[in-house]
Amino acid sequence: MQTKILDCTLRDGGYYTDWNFPSQLVESYLNVISKLPIDVIEIGYVSNVRNDKFGLYYHLNKDFLKKVKKIIRKNQKLCCMVNAKEIKNSKDLINLLTKFDGVLDQVRFAVDPKKINPLLTIISETKKKIKKINFSINIMYLSTWYKDLDYANNLISKAKNIVSEIALVDSYGSLKPIEVYFFFKEIIRVNPDVNIGSHFHNNCGLALANTLSAIKAGCNISDSTFKGMGRGAGNAETELLLSLL
Repeated sequence: MQTKILDCTLRDGGYYTDWNFPSQLVESYLNVISKLPIDVIEIGYVSNVRNDKFGLYYHLNKDFLKKVKKIIRKNQKLCCMVNAKEIKNSKDLINLLTKFDGVLDQVRFAVDPKKINPLLTIISETKKKIKKINFSINIMYLSTWYKDLDYANNLISKAKNIVSEIALVDSYGSLKPIEVYFFFKEIIRVNPDVNIGSHFHNNCGLALANTLSAIKAGCNISDSTFKGMGRGAGNAETELLLSLL
């Protein structure tokens, strides 16, 4: 099975630039990405918080996103992330996303597995009002709980009927390819009807190798960034992942 690729260069890479990127760079990025076999472009955050130093790609607006959609291919999905810490209840999320309904294809949340229950409740209530956006989650800190398969399957069971995709995140970049392969192989076996994604960090230089292991195990969608630009040690490199695939 061929995995889908989600490129999150401007979102994860924004941790180095406070989500400020030159417009010419972004235009070049979008023109290139529109010609590549990349399925989802996560271009930044949407946020109602204003008293910060962050740039456009943390505070994306509807007009800019409409311009982006004119550049990328029609079969490419446009995604943004919402900082779950900024959302206290479904009203907050509905107020934030109403203006993007029909513009954004997907919204993602990164969540500590210990805090997944209230977030899933908020998403479930929001879906009643926001009809045209798919919701997905990135469950963090995989290296601290991957050995507990019952715990992993329980997390997936809680989320699978509420979100369209569940990505598992090696936040500390400490997993090894063989660990990744057998973990993903098992949870995909148990959850064949769930879209399972992967998001690896490069603290040990293994983000790309781990991504390939997850793909070999049957992972549906893989996150990557150009030059591996991302929070901390960065991510799997989009250009290398594309070449190897």
